[in-house]
Amino acid sequence: MTAPGQPTEESKGANARRRILAAISAAAISVVSRLRRYSAVFKRAALSISLISLAFSGVSLYETVLKQPSLQILAGCNWEYGRGPGSYDEFFVVPVTVVNHGARAGAVLAVELTASQDGQSKPFAGRFTVENLNDKRRQLFAPLAVSGHDSATASIVFTQRHLTTPPLVHEDARFRARLKLTTALDTSYGAIDRMLAPAPREARFDIRLADFDIAAVLNGTNANLDACDSAPQIEPSP
Repeated sequence: MTAPGQPTEESKGANARRRILAAISAAAISVVSRLRRYSAVFKRAALSISLISLAFSGVSLYETVLKQPSLQILAGCNWEYGRGPGSYDEFFVVPVTVVNHGARAGAVLAVELTASQDGQSKPFAGRFTVENLNDKRRQLFAPLAVSGHDSATASIVFTQRHLTTPPLVHEDARFRARLKLTTALDTSYGAIDRMLAPAPREARFDIRLADFDIAAVLNGTNANLDACDSAPQIEPSP
C-alpha cells in the first residue's frame, strides 16, 4: 500500500507520458516553425531565380530577335587612287565591309567618302563596285543587304560628286578620309523602332600616298594608298 499523498505507480506513469508528449509536441512545433521559415526562404529564392531567368530570357530575346540593325563600316588598309579621262576626274577604290551588330536585317543604300587635305575637302560618292579591285570591270553600286549579326563585303569605286575643283591627291601626299553610310532600317515596331534607331557609325582614316607616278596614273594605272598609317577612328554619325 502507498501512503496517503504519495503518487501511485499509475500516476507516475501518466506524468511521464505527459512529459514525453509535451516534449514531442514542443519538438514538433519547433520543426513545423522551422519548416515554415525554410519554406518562405525557398519561396523567395525560387522567386528570385525565376525573375533572374526571366530577365536573361528577355535580354536573349532582344539580342537574338528584336535588336534593331546596327551597321558599322570597316575598310581594308589597301586602297587605290586613280584619275579618269578628265584632268579633274579622280577616284578611289576602297574595299569595305559592313558589319551588322543587330538582330534584324538592314540595308546600305549609299556610301559617301569625304577626303580632305590642307583645309581643302572633297565629297565622293560610291557609284560602282568592282571584283578583286579590278577597276576595269565596274558595276553600278547596288544596296547591300546585311542580315542580323552578319556582314557584307564589297570593293567600292568612289567618284567625285562635282568635277569642278583641282585634284586633291598629289605626290607623296598625306590626307584624311571619312566613310559614311546611308541606311534603311527595319521599323516593324513603329515609333519604338524610330525612337531607338542607332545612328550608323562613321569611320575616319589617315591616308598615306607613296611612290606616286602621275604619268602612270594618267595612263590608267592606279596608285596604292595606305589607309592603316594610323588606327582608324570609329564614331557615331551626327
